[in-house]
Amino acid sequence: MFKPATTYQAIFDQRADAYHKAMLDWPSARDQEFQAILSGLDIIPNMRILDVPSGGGYLANYLPNDTHIHHIETSELFAKLFEQHCHSGSRHPITLCQLDNLPDASNTIDLALSLAGLHHTEDKKPLFRELFRVLKAEGVLVLADAHKDSKTADFLDGWMGQHNSMGHHGWYFSSQDLIDLEQAGFIVTKAENRNYYWCFDSSEQAADYCKLMFGIDLASATEIENALDQLLGFETLANGKVGLHWQLHFITCVKPKA
Repeated sequence: MFKPATTYQAIFDQRADAYHKAMLDWPSARDQEFQAILSGLDIIPNMRILDVPSGGGYLANYLPNDTHIHHIETSELFAKLFEQHCHSGSRHPITLCQLDNLPDASNTIDLALSLAGLHHTEDKKPLFRELFRVLKAEGVLVLADAHKDSKTADFLDGWMGQHNSMGHHGWYFSSQDLIDLEQAGFIVTKAENRNYYWCFDSSEQAADYCKLMFGIDLASATEIENALDQLLGFETLANGKVGLHWQLHFITCVKPKA
């Protein structure tokens, strides 16, 4: 059983280990999601990239080795798991800090990425201002998380939250976030839903993965499998894998020249 929690830090200081186990046991399950946030970006050697919040540093596996990635994390447990299992001693450092006080110097980052973690932050405006500060002129920011009117959000705050002793309440993307980004100084160039699959060998495997990923401790594996099928949907893919339908909302912004 988990203690009730609503902030990213409080949530993952309790259950980052289970999330991390899911990512280690099925490292390719979310390939399409990580590829989606990088789609259309021009990644060049020596590019300075910010990953916030970074969890266990999974995005680094999809970026070239000749980039410089700074991982930002607020959960002590995630930071510890990162050091132990992912990039300990590497040139891709991790910093434990609050999202409204990033350690990077102003105008030093080429690309900032945030994948699937911001729905745990109610007030995103301080982070938006900090991301604007640290990005170079013409630097790019890509945010990806569930939209408030999506099946993803309905699943997370509905069935999943009802079957997790911690509960679940997210602050999902809406048109207000576009306004807040523009008020922070960004030019929003694109905002769109992208559909893809989380891929597994079977629907049973998908249920095991989601049990760990989401901390579903109040439902059996069969109940989880049935809920995933009914609320999100499975599809047999051309390569024989079982795909779980998933969707996030992707927002791309640019910091204009001064």
